[in-house]
Amino acid sequence: MKIHTKLLGSLALSSLLLAGFSGCGEDDTTVSAPSDAIPFASGEFSPFERVAVFPTVKIADTNETDYNATYAKVAELANTFAKYVANTNEPADDNVTFKGSNWILGGLESPTAVNAFTDANVSGHILAIPTKLPIDPSIAYSASNTKKVKVVEVCNSGYASKALGVVNVGGENGAKVANGSYHATALPCEVTIYNDANGIYVDMLNPETIFTLFFTEVFSSAEMENIDFKEEMLTLPTQVKNEIYAMIYNAFEGEDYNKTSTKMGPLYTTMSQVTATTDTANGGKEPYRHYNYTAIDPNKEFTATDAKHIAETIISVMTSDEEGTVGVQEYDLRSILPSTVAGKTPAWRSGRLEPLKVPGGSWIVEACSPTYAKEALATGEYHTPALPCEIAVTVNPENNNTIDVSILNPEFMFGALFADAMEDMNETQITDFNAIIDNINGDLKTIVDYAMDNNVSDIRAYSDEKITPIFY
Repeated sequence: MKIHTKLLGSLALSSLLLAGFSGCGEDDTTVSAPSDAIPFASGEFSPFERVAVFPTVKIADTNETDYNATYAKVAELANTFAKYVANTNEPADDNVTFKGSNWILGGLESPTAVNAFTDANVSGHILAIPTKLPIDPSIAYSASNTKKVKVVEVCNSGYASKALGVVNVGGENGAKVANGSYHATALPCEVTIYNDANGIYVDMLNPETIFTLFFTEVFSSAEMENIDFKEEMLTLPTQVKNEIYAMIYNAFEGEDYNKTSTKMGPLYTTMSQVTATTDTANGGKEPYRHYNYTAIDPNKEFTATDAKHIAETIISVMTSDEEGTVGVQEYDLRSILPSTVAGKTPAWRSGRLEPLKVPGGSWIVEACSPTYAKEALATGEYHTPALPCEIAVTVNPENNNTIDVSILNPEFMFGALFADAMEDMNETQITDFNAIIDNINGDLKTIVDYAMDNNVSDIRAYSDEKITPIFY
């Protein structure tokens, strides 16, 4: 058994803060050449957008917030949105707004009659990310008084197939995204619902951000020389965003709330800002970390079924988390986690009982540590769509004797998506967050390796070296 304790010397936060981000709402006096302009999204985008604001629930005859009732309304609204996505065939209802195939609720793929899914069906597919905040601030913070952010994940097989290189972008005369399967951890799309004393907020991870920051190499690839590919690639992110907006507004039709399109997080206004985040030759960070594991038998041919089994194995050693039910990791695994060695208690778990399937044969495990989630969300709950940590398991597209495991790079995630929060941190706080990043990186790799070493009989010894199917 190999113990992976080598941690990264993380400079992500401090280095990316120097890349020239502008906080939302601030003036950006940088003059950019036309070639440096962002070619979509009206020339700028941010990682997160606030889509809607609902009023809190008030105590009768007063203007004071009823915190418990408001928190219950958050769950109700999350279920309302999840049921809409699960029960509606959007293109059939509105083929003008919705250009792709039917959207589904992440984890709930069974075909069913319209409006057949109930609260009980969807509630188990809504993630709950813990914060450091109490539900009711008038009483002490406790396990039962911990506010959680509701995360509803939605996926569209048509758009996902294009993003992951399964089908052409740009139609019959277009082209496929090269190495598309290695972007699997950037999916699915996330909508979050949570509250404070002033309102209930519906936010989303902006697809324009995902396509640009996590598919950066595509915008300078040979495929962009294909006119049909380029035309759709430059319109696809905004189309996806607009459809998610429409689903949210359709789901809440008749409710009392305010529509908005407020940008939150670091504001990207030039392509040079974008490329600076992933230009590894000049201090940028790759969005993913890719590793491969080779079968003992050189004649072994892994299938998507094997990939699913391995993803399930990773979940089994991590344990799973449903609201109110938490498993316990094996001592042998907990004892070797870099976080444990550093004196932390990460309590890693999977947000789902089963891995998520995405087009192309990849299976996604959504890993979450309550300890680190609370630290991350201390920077603002609108950062929630950047959580949890995702691990994708795929058969290597060039060699089916090998399993590829991709992990979203926490160093990149914090640097690129949390840069606005870091601007106000002092040097000590930045150092503390860098330590968190190092621990998360080490923990996730150790969990995967432990699962492979102890529970997957077809996998032999492997290298600690990352593979680089995508160059930044």
